[in-house]
Amino acid sequence: MRIVVNLMIAGLLLVMAAQPVMAQETAAEYSHSLWIGGHYTDFKDYAKKVGEYRLVTDDPWPEFKILFNAIKGNRTFTFDGYFFDKYNAAAAVEGAVGDRFSGSVGYRSMVHNKGQDLLENLAAQEYKGGPLAPDTSTADPGDTIELGAGKYLTHDITDPGANYREKRHEINSDFSLLLSHKSNLRLVAAHRTIIEKGSEQKLSAMHCFSCHVTSETAKIDRQTHQLQAGLEGEVSKYDFGYMFGYRTFESNSPDNQIFFDTAMHPVFGTARTEFGSREIYQGEVINYGILPETEKMSHKVKFKGDLGKGRFAAAFTYSTVENKKENFAGVTLKSEAYGGSLNYAMSLSKRARLIAKIAGNRIKNDNPFVDLPNFRVDTSEDHRTDFDFVRYSSLDRKEVDASAEVVARLNRKTTLSVLAGYDYTMRYDYPELEDEYTTKKMIGQIKMKYREGMRFTLRGKYRFEKTSDPFTSGRGLFEARGREELQIPHPGFRFVFYYERENLRYQDITTVPTDRHEFELKSTLRPTSKVNVMLGFKTVYDKNGDLDSLDVKNLSFQPNLNVTLTPNEKWSMVTGYTFNYNKSRGPVTIALFDG
Repeated sequence: MRIVVNLMIAGLLLVMAAQPVMAQETAAEYSHSLWIGGHYTDFKDYAKKVGEYRLVTDDPWPEFKILFNAIKGNRTFTFDGYFFDKYNAAAAVEGAVGDRFSGSVGYRSMVHNKGQDLLENLAAQEYKGGPLAPDTSTADPGDTIELGAGKYLTHDITDPGANYREKRHEINSDFSLLLSHKSNLRLVAAHRTIIEKGSEQKLSAMHCFSCHVTSETAKIDRQTHQLQAGLEGEVSKYDFGYMFGYRTFESNSPDNQIFFDTAMHPVFGTARTEFGSREIYQGEVINYGILPETEKMSHKVKFKGDLGKGRFAAAFTYSTVENKKENFAGVTLKSEAYGGSLNYAMSLSKRARLIAKIAGNRIKNDNPFVDLPNFRVDTSEDHRTDFDFVRYSSLDRKEVDASAEVVARLNRKTTLSVLAGYDYTMRYDYPELEDEYTTKKMIGQIKMKYREGMRFTLRGKYRFEKTSDPFTSGRGLFEARGREELQIPHPGFRFVFYYERENLRYQDITTVPTDRHEFELKSTLRPTSKVNVMLGFKTVYDKNGDLDSLDVKNLSFQPNLNVTLTPNEKWSMVTGYTFNYNKSRGPVTIALFDG
């Protein structure tokens, strides 16, 4: 709030300083406006939902807007400010001197009220014929709990009724300075800062002798800074440009800490030492939910100009992103990406043109080694399993997107466009090392526009997408029946461990469809100059029938109607109606103990 007030005061001072100078010459022109009002909202029911981006309070708030413009020859100055409440405000100052210099500085803020997940769906217990286990939400760390049944799922909310709220401030600026008229050489620069403060809900989950989820309040204090600078110009009738980008993110929030449950027998609450040997953390306070500290640098080169019978635009990019915060093993992560794009447009005839696009990129990620404690099934040296592994990221990929569209004017009133596209994605080392998971998508689209002067307009679109091998979970979703089919690898044990049941998992699950159909129709009717009627309809149907044991389907359609009445230049009345229908068929899985 203090930032926006300072910007508004600075803007007003600039206005006051500019007025005497410009007033010396009669050619100066001024315009200004001041709007003053207020608002009051009565929040009932769940205010966090109906006022998600509002200051949730029943108190009335003043509201005002201010706008000032000054023009003197080729010089312009504008100040625009808006105040809604202490968490929602904006201000901007813009100025220009012909084509030589232009710049702007702006500020805006908003608030986001976040609800609290009560975790009421997290309560279950494995029944084995004995009495149910007691409530452990009030147990002290390290207490021995006498259980009469099996494993159970519990939750613990340490901050019931917490008021989570995030306040977001954004400051941005951009400048352009002409260095040479001859080659139209121009220096451009931009800056953006985002400051986020407040609180949010943070969940921690642990699994030793039980499944325990804990909720607590976490402070938010995050900053993002972004800077861009570059040159633009012309060489031999070709436009070129280079832009360097630098962005950082850091969090000054205090670390979130939780006591990780002491591991023990799931029924009797005993054998802590033995069960603790199978846990990475147990019986100690640990930090969790730690945010990275990232640094990104990017380079972008672009060209555009005439080529043959058409015009092209090309761009090439290279960027690196690094997390400078070391993990518990002293490892930092880094990735790099490079790619390019090319757009080309040309006339096929007096009534048709071709628009072709192709883009590709390659992303490479570090593959860190993860060192884990040995998993022991008992205290003997013979019964140890090493779970150390190298993490290969599914973001390590190559992508190519291409499309071609023909736009033709069939007659004076009708325009038709037909588009065909192809997307290709290859993920490296997924789901296993040296695997190549390839997804291909074919796209077809047809659009039509009919216009009868200013009285009637009709637009229609149909789009179809066919995807082969969309991204799916490499681990599966369900566990098949058949524990008895597993061979117990450890003599003396009558049971198998969770990691030994991984080969029972199945069900390739994804939210990406293999077939998607979209149809949209829009019309605008103006029976008179005072009446405007807009009617639309959109429907989407998608499915995925290529999964191993499940068909996923989604259907939605949305009609809408909007009517605008303008009896005169001072009054305008708008009314509308929208209906949305959704129907889905997808997988639902309930976590059950022992699969």
